Amino acid sequence: MKGVTADVILNGAGFHDQDDDAESPSKIVAKEAAELEKLQKRLSIGDVTMEFESGESAAKAAAAKLAESEKSPSPAKETKRRLSGGHQFSPSHGCSHNHSHGHSPDSKMSRSPGDGPPMLRSSIRRTGGNIRECEKVEAMELQWIQKENELAQEKAEVRKMAALFNQASDDSKRIMKEARAKAQAEVEAAQAAVLRVEAALEEQTQFLSIAEKEELEAMRKEINDARRIRMLHEPSKTMDMEFEIEGLRQGLSQKAGEVVQLRKELLAAKRAGQTGHYEIQGEERLGGALVITQTNETSVDVSKCVIQWHRIAVDGSKGGPITGATRPQYAPEPLDVGWLLRADLTMPDGKKESVFTTGSLDAAPGLGNYVEALFKKGSTEFNVRLVQQNGEVLEKPLLLMMHIDRIRIKLQKGRKKIAKEEYTSMVQLCGARGGGQAASRALYWVANKSVSLMLVLESERERNAAILLARRFARDQNVTLFGPEDGISVSKISASPS
Repeated sequence: MKGVTADVILNGAGFHDQDDDAESPSKIVAKEAAELEKLQKRLSIGDVTMEFESGESAAKAAAAKLAESEKSPSPAKETKRRLSGGHQFSPSHGCSHNHSHGHSPDSKMSRSPGDGPPMLRSSIRRTGGNIRECEKVEAMELQWIQKENELAQEKAEVRKMAALFNQASDDSKRIMKEARAKAQAEVEAAQAAVLRVEAALEEQTQFLSIAEKEELEAMRKEINDARRIRMLHEPSKTMDMEFEIEGLRQGLSQKAGEVVQLRKELLAAKRAGQTGHYEIQGEERLGGALVITQTNETSVDVSKCVIQWHRIAVDGSKGGPITGATRPQYAPEPLDVGWLLRADLTMPDGKKESVFTTGSLDAAPGLGNYVEALFKKGSTEFNVRLVQQNGEVLEKPLLLMMHIDRIRIKLQKGRKKIAKEEYTSMVQLCGARGGGQAASRALYWVANKSVSLMLVLESERERNAAILLARRFARDQNVTLFGPEDGISVSKISASPS
């Protein structure tokens, strides 16, 4: 009973705020900027083509450079030619191993006695120097041959890369050509379709008689005039109707206050001579809020009294307590329409006093037609704020959607289900029975044994419509949908007065 009895207070929480889990605008903008940056980094077909063409040009330049280098002589051969050409290593220069100096008979005969040993030593030295120079040349030639082999491998790789670039460029050009051809075909097909439609319209227009053409033109003129008149007058008519309805509501509220005042005066006249310490104030109708107040300063404070609200028949013959309605405030719900409300107060010293409404509670104007329209739709959604769950007050109310249809009641946040229950004898639904500034907009729903929720709707009308609609659907399922122990108290009241 803690849930239905608790005060219902909604501290400035509206129904058009963003959800807590929803992304803030800054996050959304950052996310969109990141997506745009990713899209910006993607290359279009034209960009890919330019990349391939650039690579192709580089590959062709490299191939030309290689071809030019192939025409020029090898550095190793050029070095060898320079070293060996112009002065071949003949026997006279000591590169031959026969060493003719000092071995031919003629030279021996013509050599002077003092020329023998120095000339032999000089020839040997020249021969050794030439051998070392030949060895250096051969080593250098081997190095250049190795370089030429490496250069040949690099040439082959460059040729392969150039071939790949050429192939990629050809593929890109082919893809672009196919895309252009496809787009051109689609454009031509669309143009052909437009031409066919225009031709059909032209042909149909030609078959129309002069009278039919005049009639068609007159109809077009009437339609344009009607649109212009509606745009000129409809907003003002709607505004006038809204002002008229608002005036009627204000007049009705004023008349209701006068009726309540007359009832109070009549009741005071009937109870002339009787002294009372308390009375019920507020609009005695569905959608209003009632409160017990003291009639004089000497009375015991209402908050110190034990209170119990009752529903009773107009003649006072039958009635029953409203379970959980034990606060000085009470917000009537649809089940209270047509009945008197009585509040029994027990003071700290044990004295008791009862206060009554001046008459039976009135229905809310237009609520019945509104509920009937919702019933014909088959299902309706209401914006609600979850303020209490299983008797515990939430620190921050949650904005949810309450869905009521012919089979069940469902409460969800986006796609996340909070509660869902079909109409059964275990389900309870009624207005809030505690105090608080939002009590007249709050309803209490027991979905099952483990889930009880206090929900605040956008207005008193929406709250009462939701209760009546759910009870109407439940009755079609042979289920009576009331609040805690209302089935017992209502059974004591034979029937609702007409």
